[in-house]
Amino acid sequence: MDPPKKSSKTRHLSETEEESENYLENFYNKNERSNRRVSFVQRGAMNQAQFDEKFDYNKPHMENLVKKQTRKFVSRFYEPFLSCNAFKNFLFDLIPILKWLPEYRWKTDLTPDIIGGLTVGVMQIPQGIAYALLARQPAINGLYASLFPPLIYMLFGTSKQSSLGTFAVVALMTGISVESLTAPEETAFNATDVLDPAEVIKEYPTATEVSCAITILMGLILFLMGVLRLHFLTTYLSDQVIAGFTVGSSIHVFVSQLKTLLGIRRLTRHSGAFYLFRHLYDLVLALPRFNPVSLGISVGSLIILYIGREFVNPFIKKKTKSNIPIPWELVVVIVSTAFVYFSGVNASSAVQIVNKIPVGVPEFAVPRFDIFKHVFSDAISITIVSVSVWLSISKMLAKKNNYQLDAGQELFALSFTSIASSFIPTIPISCSLSRTLVAVGAGCVTQLSILFSSILVFLVVFFLGSLLETLPMAALSAIICFALQGMFKKFYDLGQLWKVSKIDFTIWVVSCGSTVILDVSIGLIISVFFALFTTILREQYPKWHILASVKGTQDFKDSERYGDSMYFKGICIFRFDAPLLFHNVECFKKSVDKAYLEWQKSHEFYVLREERDTILNHKMDGSDESSDGKTVHTMNTMSADILSRHFVIDCSGFTFIDLMGVSALKEIFSDLRKRGILVYFANAKAPVREMFDKCDFFKFVPKDNFYPTMRDATSIARQRQLELGFKDTTYVPEHDRLTEVLSSHPM
Repeated sequence: MDPPKKSSKTRHLSETEEESENYLENFYNKNERSNRRVSFVQRGAMNQAQFDEKFDYNKPHMENLVKKQTRKFVSRFYEPFLSCNAFKNFLFDLIPILKWLPEYRWKTDLTPDIIGGLTVGVMQIPQGIAYALLARQPAINGLYASLFPPLIYMLFGTSKQSSLGTFAVVALMTGISVESLTAPEETAFNATDVLDPAEVIKEYPTATEVSCAITILMGLILFLMGVLRLHFLTTYLSDQVIAGFTVGSSIHVFVSQLKTLLGIRRLTRHSGAFYLFRHLYDLVLALPRFNPVSLGISVGSLIILYIGREFVNPFIKKKTKSNIPIPWELVVVIVSTAFVYFSGVNASSAVQIVNKIPVGVPEFAVPRFDIFKHVFSDAISITIVSVSVWLSISKMLAKKNNYQLDAGQELFALSFTSIASSFIPTIPISCSLSRTLVAVGAGCVTQLSILFSSILVFLVVFFLGSLLETLPMAALSAIICFALQGMFKKFYDLGQLWKVSKIDFTIWVVSCGSTVILDVSIGLIISVFFALFTTILREQYPKWHILASVKGTQDFKDSERYGDSMYFKGICIFRFDAPLLFHNVECFKKSVDKAYLEWQKSHEFYVLREERDTILNHKMDGSDESSDGKTVHTMNTMSADILSRHFVIDCSGFTFIDLMGVSALKEIFSDLRKRGILVYFANAKAPVREMFDKCDFFKFVPKDNFYPTMRDATSIARQRQLELGFKDTTYVPEHDRLTEVLSSHPM
């Protein structure tokens, strides 16, 4: 790190000496003027020990953190049963519908919930079917995931507008897991490739069994996170990690749908790192086998979606002042289904269709426990993505609409939803941003809107499913690909992200690139660890500053940023902007050395006129040279035991410190004292000082060297300089770093 360059506007003390001395004198004047009223008590400069004694500092009673957290954790299991009122509160917190439904404002909220719920329900139908295709599931599984999980969530959830159901990225990750475990002969459930069950290898699980196993594992993981209050783990997925990962996953989604858009069948399955490129290679080789009718349906569907969403909906919104959009996805489903039904292209041109959609009550089955070990790692990845997306969107909506979201209860709600729905054919669920934004725009107010959105899905599942049997797969792929346009538009934000933060830009690129190049699950792991690594890197190489006094204020600021500031002769003020830990102590010591060299080059390094004369004469007589050829100037004061230079370390950046950090401060203190410089520590936080006390730091560095504020430290330093130096009467032993290192290593 280069030493900070001083601004050309910075005023040297030699130019403003009289003014600065008067300012310090006025600032610490103990005699309060009779003609001025103040709201605080003025005091003289003092060190930390004097300050603590004067203002009655007492260390607060700190309970053992482990015992406190353990007691708090255990109390959650027995406190609800100590009284009827406690049990009632526990029950209402566990099942929030018991609390909000009796307080529901029927006159004002019912109509918006009905309109918003029906609007979301119209979107749930085509997206449920389309994302089931993406997850390599029968179409009905996507409809089940759009019906039953939201109804269960309505009982336990606290988010009022988030739309629970199928989600593209989660469906993709499920589909990858399904493809790796199911029989190679089992295809994506289309009409023209009817499979004889007798031909399926019995030891292979079905796609539905794999999906249900992932779903119940996801529920169990969420339940464990809820019990242990581990929702904070989602904070490790920053916005840039999620954005880069979802965009990278969207590229996987888009590529996976190309073969269906083109009507190409029987491509070789690939999995693992770099599988996307192998899939693209096979797709290029198979281009001569494309189906022109399927391609026509795909192009026609995309045109309808583009014109409807980009032109018709904005025009209608402008004319009618309504936020309820026309569901063009449903229009595409109806039009394409009718086209295939009346033209018969599914038979004449081999166009893939959804085929049979069961109508009625879903079949209940216990998930296969024997495949849990094969899908456990995938379930963890899917859970992390699902809950991170859900909580980030739900918290944003809660803050915008001024209501409280209980993150811990959300984990339980998603857990109960996943566990209960895993006993029917379904796919893992999460929050869809597109449906959520539609719900907000349509006016959804409470969770009751879920009931009305489920009515439409219920009608399709129990009565109207047979009408969608001729729905072409190409139309569903077009719906999926068109929904990804919002993801791909995030590439346009990279320019602004680069300007704002280079590190966040790098996190985004690494997250997206690793997801695309390697694999979705591998990309997620790399993204999280890289983001955490950048945090460590930023603390390992933080910024440091030489501070100066801002004229007319009590503040000390970065000298390279504030031109109207001044230095004090013989006083260097240094700040290190990071906690002092084992991974950055070397950087801290190098930063102090750089600050010292920068200070040494300045006019403020020389304090006494006689010293200046000595240095000038020394320069005229010649200079000593070190072994490496560099010129070394001896800069002692008039006497070896007189300390006229002062190095003030602003400890405000030390939010916490470890033993190696304490050792580094000892080393710095010892090295600077050898050079005839008195070291001060200012603005040290109470926990940091308590850490010093525990490790006997004050036996090496006297407490008199600690000061409550920067102004105290500089004022004491100035007072000592006005006395023509400070007599060093305290013996300071040399810091033995070698002994410390040897004592901590096995012999």
